[in-house]
Amino acid sequence: MAPTDESPRGGETRPRRNRRHRRQQRDDDETGVDAWLDATVYFGLGQHLLLALPMLWVAFMTVSTPVAVTTAAVVSLAVACLAIGALRLDAVSVGAPWHRIEDNEIGLGPDAGYGFLVRRAAYLNATLGLGTFLGARADLAGAGFLGSVVVAGGVALCAMLALPRLRAAPARTSAAAAGVYYAVSLLAVATFPGVAGLFSLSPSVALCVLAVAVAAAFDVATDRKRR
Repeated sequence: MAPTDESPRGGETRPRRNRRHRRQQRDDDETGVDAWLDATVYFGLGQHLLLALPMLWVAFMTVSTPVAVTTAAVVSLAVACLAIGALRLDAVSVGAPWHRIEDNEIGLGPDAGYGFLVRRAAYLNATLGLGTFLGARADLAGAGFLGSVVVAGGVALCAMLALPRLRAAPARTSAAAAGVYYAVSLLAVATFPGVAGLFSLSPSVALCVLAVAVAAAFDVATDRKRR
């Protein structure tokens, strides 16, 4: 029987191959401002608004020091989006490719689309939380607005640039590094002045932090099982 369009040829079906070719052609055609807007706003900011909503909610609800937290959150979010755009467009090289969110097939399992989304969500939330609350701490410690910008932006930039190398590292190394990173991030969030009190006053904050912790545990467990 002759192969159909859905039959695998070299491990890739024709529809998938066509999608890949169209995506590659689109990426080759896009240059300048349009490409950066697409990479930073649509895929950078949009990705955060979808996947990092729990930590955005925690930052929004931290009303004890609203100016410091809001400033750091905005800076962390902006820098992370710009870094994602730069990595997507290969404007910077970190020694490993950026794993694009649209390259995954929808499905269950740690390596399928939904599993990938959970793992990416864990990392984005951890980065936003660490950058936001360390930046706010720097502001409250006397470093002021400039100190907050440097700390929050530095954390976000370093974390995004490190992600491709982290995913490409051996399983045990990647799992250990991710576990430490998530623990430090959650500790920075939970110990920030006023956050612990919100757990009882606003259960949604506790649920958001718990959701990030569960996603982080899933990411680490998935890495440990990777061969």
